[in-house]
Amino acid sequence: MESLVKILNSPIIREELGLLCGIETEIQKLSSLLSATKAVIEDAEHKQFTNKAIQHWLQKLNLIAYEVDDILDDYVTEVSREPKCDNVCCNVLDCLPATSNIWFRHKIGARIKEINGKFDAVAKQRTQLGLSDHTQVGSTAPSETGAVVNEPELVLGRDVEKEKIVEILVKQVKDNQKVSVLPIVGVGGLGKTTLAQLVFNDESIAKHFEPKLWAWVSEKFDVKKIIKDLIESAEKASTGDLALNALQIKLQSLLKGKRYLLVLDDVWNYKKEEWEKLKSVLACGSTGSSIVITTRMEKVAEIMGTLHMHSLLSLSSDQCWSLFWQRAFRLEEANKYPKLEAIGLEIVNKCGGVPLAAKTLGGLLRSTREEKRWNYVKCSEIWNLPQDETDILPALKLSYLTLPVEYRSCFAYCAVFPKGSEIEKEEVIHLWMANGLISSNEMMEVEDVGDAVWTELHNRSLFQDVEKDWSVNVLTFKMHDLVHDLAQFVMNGKHDGRESDRTIRNLTLDWPGDQLTVAFPIRRMAGTDQYSSFLLKCGSLRALTSMGTELSLAVSNLKHLRHLNLSRSDIDELPNSICDLWNLQILNLNYCFQLRSLPKGMRFLRNLRHLCLRGCFNLTHMPSGIGKLTCLRTLSMVVLPLSELRDLNNLRGELTIMHLERIEDKKDAEEACLIKKQSLRELNLYWDSERTVQRYNDKEVLEALKPCPNLQLLHVLGFNGSSFPSWISTVTEVCVGESAAEYIVGVQESTAAAVAMSPSSLKQLELENMPNLKGMLGREVQGTPGVFSQLQSLSFKDCPMLTLPLPRMLSLKELCVDSCPNMAWASISNLTSLNFLTIKNIEGLSCFPEEMLQNLSLLESLQISFCRELNTLPEEGLRGLASLHELHLYGCRNLVSLSMGTTALKSLTHLSIGGSDLTVLPEEVEHFPALQKLDLSGFFNLTSLPDWFGDHLTSLQDLTLRDCPKLETLPSSIQMMTTLQSLTITWCDLLGPRCERGGEEWYKIKHIPDLKIQ
Repeated sequence: MESLVKILNSPIIREELGLLCGIETEIQKLSSLLSATKAVIEDAEHKQFTNKAIQHWLQKLNLIAYEVDDILDDYVTEVSREPKCDNVCCNVLDCLPATSNIWFRHKIGARIKEINGKFDAVAKQRTQLGLSDHTQVGSTAPSETGAVVNEPELVLGRDVEKEKIVEILVKQVKDNQKVSVLPIVGVGGLGKTTLAQLVFNDESIAKHFEPKLWAWVSEKFDVKKIIKDLIESAEKASTGDLALNALQIKLQSLLKGKRYLLVLDDVWNYKKEEWEKLKSVLACGSTGSSIVITTRMEKVAEIMGTLHMHSLLSLSSDQCWSLFWQRAFRLEEANKYPKLEAIGLEIVNKCGGVPLAAKTLGGLLRSTREEKRWNYVKCSEIWNLPQDETDILPALKLSYLTLPVEYRSCFAYCAVFPKGSEIEKEEVIHLWMANGLISSNEMMEVEDVGDAVWTELHNRSLFQDVEKDWSVNVLTFKMHDLVHDLAQFVMNGKHDGRESDRTIRNLTLDWPGDQLTVAFPIRRMAGTDQYSSFLLKCGSLRALTSMGTELSLAVSNLKHLRHLNLSRSDIDELPNSICDLWNLQILNLNYCFQLRSLPKGMRFLRNLRHLCLRGCFNLTHMPSGIGKLTCLRTLSMVVLPLSELRDLNNLRGELTIMHLERIEDKKDAEEACLIKKQSLRELNLYWDSERTVQRYNDKEVLEALKPCPNLQLLHVLGFNGSSFPSWISTVTEVCVGESAAEYIVGVQESTAAAVAMSPSSLKQLELENMPNLKGMLGREVQGTPGVFSQLQSLSFKDCPMLTLPLPRMLSLKELCVDSCPNMAWASISNLTSLNFLTIKNIEGLSCFPEEMLQNLSLLESLQISFCRELNTLPEEGLRGLASLHELHLYGCRNLVSLSMGTTALKSLTHLSIGGSDLTVLPEEVEHFPALQKLDLSGFFNLTSLPDWFGDHLTSLQDLTLRDCPKLETLPSSIQMMTTLQSLTITWCDLLGPRCERGGEEWYKIKHIPDLKIQ
C-alpha cells in the first residue's frame, strides 16, 4: 500500500498519466482511496488474527492492490521504454510515448476507472468492520511477569545456561566498577523470563547480591513506571502516586553503595536516550552491581548490554517431549496410551524446541483421549488451533505486530521459503525488491533499505542461525519453525487461495521433480508439460526461479518480471528473447557452470541492477554494450574487454575479472577504471595457467588495475610477475595463489617503492602455492622501516623456496607456516607481538632453533601438527612463553616428550595431543595446575591414564578421549575431580562400553554433569 501511494505521487504518473483526458480525476480518487485505506491497515493487521471478516477484507484489498500495481507498472513501462531497434524500417507508432498512443490511452483509462469501482466498494467496508486509524495494542500485550518461577516442575534444560549466567554475575564481573548489563535474547515463548527467574532465585545470587529487584517492562519503556516497580519489588508495598523526582531519590537510597541485581523483563525499547535516563538513576551501586535484561531484539541487547548477549537455545526433542508429556498425561497414565504417545511425539516436532509450545499443546490435549482429536492437532498448523486455548499465538504475533508496518510484508514474504531451509540474505532482499516490498529513499538505495529491513528483523529474533563470510557480511540465515508458521499464517491471511493464474506473482519450476511451486498462495502442481502455456497465463509474475536445462521462450512475455533466478541450473545458453524483459532488475546466474555465453542484446536490459555470475567460469566473453547498463550494482564476473567496465562506477560487492593473460597492453587494463568504483569490497583477478600466448606483462597489468582504497579483499591467482605493485598495501586482506613471484616487494623494486607501501592498510596476507617465493622483501629492501607495519595475520602455504628471514612486523598477531620446509625459523623471534603461531606439515624437521620462541612473551596459542620427524621442543624458548594458554600437538609421532620447558607454562589452560605412538601420557602434563581442558586423540597405544591424573589436574573442567582403541580403564583419582564438568569418550572401543551406565567404570564418572559416550 505504501509503495502504491508513492508511485501514484511520482512525477511520471502525475505529469504523464495526468495528460490522459479524464483520467486525472480518477488518479486523484485512487490516491485518496489508497491513503484512506492505508490509515486503517494498522488496525486491520491487529484484528485479522481473531476476526475472519477482516481477514477476508484484507484478502480482497490485496488482490485490488495487485491490480493497481499492474496498471501502474504497465504505464510506467510504456512511458520509460526507449526504442531498442536501430532499424529505420521499424514501426514508428511503437516508438511514440504512451500518451501519444490513442489505443493505449483508452485502455489504461478504462482499467483505472474499473479498479476505482472495485476499490471504492471494498474501501467502504472499512467503517462497517469498525476499522479505525487509532490502534489499540492492548489485546495482544503479554501478561505481567514476576520473579517467582511458574510451575518449576516443568522447567527443563536450563540448568547449564543458568549456571553459566550465575558464574558470570557472581565471579567474572564482581570487581567491575560500572554496572554490568547481561542481555538474554530469544524468540517469544523460548523461556527468557523463566531463565531470568531461575538466575534471580539461585542461592549463589541471593548470597552475592543485596538487594534483588524485578521489573516487567514490556513494549512501553516508561522510566517512571520501571522505577516505581523496582521500588515496590524491594519494599513489597505500593509507593503511591509519587512524582518522578521523588521516585528517583527513593530508588537511589535503596541501591546506594550496595551490590544490587536488577532484572528488567521483556524489554522492547531501542531508543538509547530512554535507557540513558534510567541508567543514570541506577549508577549508584557498589562494584559488581548487575542488571539482567530479557528481550527478543538484538538491537536492544546491543544498546543496553555491556556483557556478551546470551542467545537462548531451543530445547532438545527429548526435553520438549518431557514437557508435553507432563502436561498431556497424568502420572498414573504412563505407558497406558501408546498410540497417543506415538501421535504426541509427532506433535512435539511442531514445537521447534520452544517450551511454551510444548506445554501449551500438551495442555490442549490433557482433557481428551480421543485419537481423532490428537490427530487433528497433529495435522493442523499451530495457528489454526483454538486461540482461546493456546498462548502460542499471542506470544509470537506480538513480534509481528510491533514491527513497523512497512516491514511486515517483508517478514511475511519469507514464508515462500521451505520451513527449516537455509535462506540466502541477498536472494531474499532481491525478492523483496522484485515484489515492490521495498524501495529507495532520499538517503538509501533500495538494496540498502533491504539490508536495514533484514537487520531489523534479525534484531527482533525473527531470523536466526546466521552464517557470515570472511568480512562478517551475512550470507545465510534460518527462521525458527514457529516463526515460519507465523509468516505462513500472515501470508495465508492475505491470499485466500482463490487467485487466478493471472495474479500469481512468484513461481518456482523444479525440473528434476517436474513440479511447479506457486507462491502465493503456496501450492505445488505436478506434471508441467504445459509449462510454456502456463507461463503465458501468469501475466503478473514478478519473480521466476527455474532449475531446468533450458528456458522457455514464453518467459519473454512476462513484462512485469523483475527477478529471474536460474542459479545452479545446467543451462548453457540464454535465449536472446529475455532481453525483451524491460523491467528485469535481477538476473541470477550464479554457479551455472555450463553457461558459455550471454545474449547479445543484454544492453537493452536498462533496468538491470544485479547480474549475478559467480562461478560461471565457462564464460569466454562479454556481450558488446554491457557497459551501457549503468543501473548495475552487481556484476560478479567480467571477461574481456575491460572497457565495458569504464562507466559502471556504481558496482558494489564482488567483482571477478577472468583471463587477464589475454590483455595485450597496460592501457587495456586501465580502461576498467577500477579506482572509480568506490563501493567494490572484493576483487578477484585471475590469470589462466594455460596461456595460449606466452605473454608475461602481468606486473604492468596488475599495476593498471589499481582499485579504490576502500577495497577489503583482493584475490590474485596465476600472477606471473616477479613482485607486486605498491597499491596492494591499500587493501585490507590479500590472498595470492599459484603465483611465480619471488618477493612481495622485489629485488628490482626501489627503496622508494617499498616506502610507498607505508603507511599500509594491509592487515591480512595469505600466500599459497608460490614455488618461487624467497621472502617478503627482496634483499635490497630488507630492513626498510614501516613495510607491512599494520599487518596482523600472515600465512604461508606450499612455499618451498621461502628462505629469507621475516621482516620485523610489530603488529603481527597470527602466523601460520604450512609446508614450507626451508623457513627461516629463527626470524619468528622478531615478531614480538605474536599471539597465535601455527606450524604444519614440515618434512625433515627434527627440532626448532632455541631462539625461535624467544621474545614471544605475548604468545597465547601454539599449534604444531604433522611434523613427523620432530623429536623435541625448544626447552629454553618454551620457558619464556608466560602468556601461553593453548598448546596443540598433533601427528608428531617422533615426539616422545613435551620437553621440561613446558613445566614453566603456568598459564596453560588448554592442551590437546593427538596422533601419537606413546604408550603413556607425557609426565610433563602433571605440571599444568591451571589446565581446564584436555583433549587426547589418536593415542593408538595408550592403555591407561596415570594415577596422578586426578591429583594434579585440579582445575580440569573438560576432558575428551577420542580414538584411543587400547585405552581400557580410567584412574580412580578421577572420582576426586570435583571441577570436571564434561567428559567425552568417542571411538574408544574398550573404554566406551565400560563407561556406560552400569559398566565397570561408571562409578568413577557418574558425578560428572555432562557425559557424552559414543
